[in-house]
Amino acid sequence: MVALWKRKPKPEPGRMCKAKSSVATTASISSMAGTSSTTTPRKQQQRSPRTTATQYSTSSAAPSTSSSSTASLQALRDSLPDLPLLLTFHELAAATANFSSSHRLAPSANSSSSFRCTIRGHSAAVFRRPLRRDPAHVFARLAVLGHCHHAAIARLLGAAASPDGSVFLAYELLPDASPLSSLLRNPNNPSFTPLASWQSRLKIAADICDALHYVHLQADTVHNRLSSSTVLVCGDGPRLRAKVAHFGAADLAGELPDSDKTDQDSGGGYRRTGSRGRRIEGTRGYMAPELITGGSPSRRSDVYALGVVLLELVSGQEPLRYEYNKATGEGKRTSLIESAEATAAEGGGEAMRRWVDRRLKDSFPVDAAEGLTTLALRCVAKETAARPDMSWVAANVSKLFLEAQDWADKFRFPTDISISIAPR
Repeated sequence: MVALWKRKPKPEPGRMCKAKSSVATTASISSMAGTSSTTTPRKQQQRSPRTTATQYSTSSAAPSTSSSSTASLQALRDSLPDLPLLLTFHELAAATANFSSSHRLAPSANSSSSFRCTIRGHSAAVFRRPLRRDPAHVFARLAVLGHCHHAAIARLLGAAASPDGSVFLAYELLPDASPLSSLLRNPNNPSFTPLASWQSRLKIAADICDALHYVHLQADTVHNRLSSSTVLVCGDGPRLRAKVAHFGAADLAGELPDSDKTDQDSGGGYRRTGSRGRRIEGTRGYMAPELITGGSPSRRSDVYALGVVLLELVSGQEPLRYEYNKATGEGKRTSLIESAEATAAEGGGEAMRRWVDRRLKDSFPVDAAEGLTTLALRCVAKETAARPDMSWVAANVSKLFLEAQDWADKFRFPTDISISIAPR
């Protein structure tokens, strides 16, 4: 009688949870940073995929040691959490052909601080920022921010410090995305915008608010880069979505106080240079009054920038506009916030219809436009204490978005009508 034996399967390296593999995280950071620390993975027996008994020959050769080691190493790599990469300056220089103009993110622009390249198989957009903190702290913060993922935030791929005191941040490159500013204001065709419906404007607003709410309460940091140029819009129709770029840039570059990232006005925690002052970082038209006077970035200053973006979505106008009068030789400055305040003070649906983006062609609920404008004006209050937190803002904008969906469903032309033609 021939005996059938089932050999006990060879144990394979166990898989570790991404959220709880702190040992693997430390080992991966150390190995990428060039240290000699190693970690031996714990082996865990897995059930054999076969359920029937199999006859094995005792003379079959065992797999070679080299192939077994390669398979084990690959299994360990697959089990490690996909953290942002600790890159080197030489690696970035090689990926961008020594930061040549052909790799610039916007070839027509004169900026030399943004590049596109491929980093370890990932298409990336690389940005250069002045580094105002100890480079060793960059790696520690990178490991923390690497666990933060949100569908409305462009993913952080890696970072590297350069010898000249700068930090290079690599983010996922979204090839089909366009900045919100270019979709609202196209200089080649000012009368056209792909965001020609009230529902699409509210969808973008809801995505931005969800992303900033996650930055403040889950990632526990401050964005300090929010504007219509740092909001990337992808897809169209039902697949329309927005992604906030430059997540973690202010934190990794050392623009935030090390001890507190909330609402303090002190400038503690910054690494000072030879000057006694601090360089103001921000975009004109989106900077809160306390930042212009030398205050520290905070969650409240992020809310101020969000309020400006929401006003842009309603009106389609830019935050600050300068017009030159050839007849008088004088320039005129127009502020989006001031025009929104004047419209709210005038009141009435007619004033709101005149102020809302005309490319929406009156296809919007006036009360919803008034509600979003009032909410945005609360966000851009001059006093920081008068601005709401992101929990309140995100909840109210989500409510307005759901109401916009219901409003659009009521006025949508029915598409499920069937007509049959037959003789009587």
